[in-house]
Amino acid sequence: MLALLLELVGRPLLQAIARPEPRAHLAPLPLPPPGPYTVLVADWGHHTSIVVQQPPGWRLGPPGAEAAPFVEVAWGDRRYFHGADRSPQTLIAALFLPTDSVLLLAGHPDPPRLEGTVAAWQRRVEAPTLQALLTALERSAQRTPAGGRRAPLPWRPGHGGRFVLAHGTYLWSRNCNWWTVQRLREAGLAIDPTGVVLAAQVPGRLRGFRPVARPRERALEVIVPHP
Repeated sequence: MLALLLELVGRPLLQAIARPEPRAHLAPLPLPPPGPYTVLVADWGHHTSIVVQQPPGWRLGPPGAEAAPFVEVAWGDRRYFHGADRSPQTLIAALFLPTDSVLLLAGHPDPPRLEGTVAAWQRRVEAPTLQALLTALERSAQRTPAGGRRAPLPWRPGHGGRFVLAHGTYLWSRNCNWWTVQRLREAGLAIDPTGVVLAAQVPGRLRGFRPVARPRERALEVIVPHP
């Protein structure tokens, strides 16, 4: 029993500590026009995502919504997240075995409603911070030899976006919530993600964010000031 516990708990911890996170080799994206821009962190119950206001004319959204005013990005286990496989075997593999990952890309209007979320936090950032964050998010996607994202995976019913192959293997010690904090940290918007496993741990690592009010039962009221 002790050997099994060490295998299930100790190995993922050691891997998270000793193994560098793989990232795409990608030059920084261009500096956006002067801001400010809105960045949100959405809590969907057990996983979190990052929602970013796109600079005018940029096309980082999913196929069919490339120029969406806001782009949501989330990372997760491929079979569980994209394949919607909720079997016990898949859940155990996602938690304790290094498994393939995907990136979810979804477009949102201005302002984004984010229906179905448990909570959300937002803050305003200037162009250099947005550039750093968007570059960090793009480096999570696998790239073609030409430098673009790989073709999206087949569309799955029930998802509001598209999935692409991602870098990194999914483990409980490096899961979707750890990924959210780490990407924000690369842009100076969060502190160290070490130990983050649950969605409830994410807001405590954010820097400069404030909760988004929920005046109605189903939709968050995201107020996006415009110059």
